[in-house]
Amino acid sequence: MKRLQRLAKVTDYVYRFRVPNNPDIKPIITVNQENATSQLARSSGDQLLIALPEGRCSGTDADSYDESVSLGIFVLSKVNGPARTNESAQVAYGRLLGVLDACLERITKDLTGGETGAPCPQLAGLDLTLVDVVPQYSVFGGWSGYYAEIVLE
Repeated sequence: MKRLQRLAKVTDYVYRFRVPNNPDIKPIITVNQENATSQLARSSGDQLLIALPEGRCSGTDADSYDESVSLGIFVLSKVNGPARTNESAQVAYGRLLGVLDACLERITKDLTGGETGAPCPQLAGLDLTLVDVVPQYSVFGGWSGYYAEIVLE
């Protein structure tokens, strides 16, 4: 296996990713906090940010080589502001959790093949080993929602 092959394939997958049943949300691919803040400054409504995947490699030859890839996904909205109430924040966080769940379901189906039985070519041979979900408040210039770290091996 070529080094960084999995990272290249998952990166290609990220650029093609769309939220199932939600064509209004177009993913913003970002590199770091400054880049994300800049792109969100021109945005409104619910947003999906996907950080370019990171790779971790170990081993020196084909027999011992191992590579894992991690993704960072943010689902965010402008929950804060003068019109914010506890009820409106609860509704927004619930809606965003639903968007994140749809994203995770899509990734799982693409990994396993879902109904088709054939995994997505960019994710073939990878397994989902970790999903860590963390609520976010006032990140990237005032956006709130959820962050999910996803590890594929």
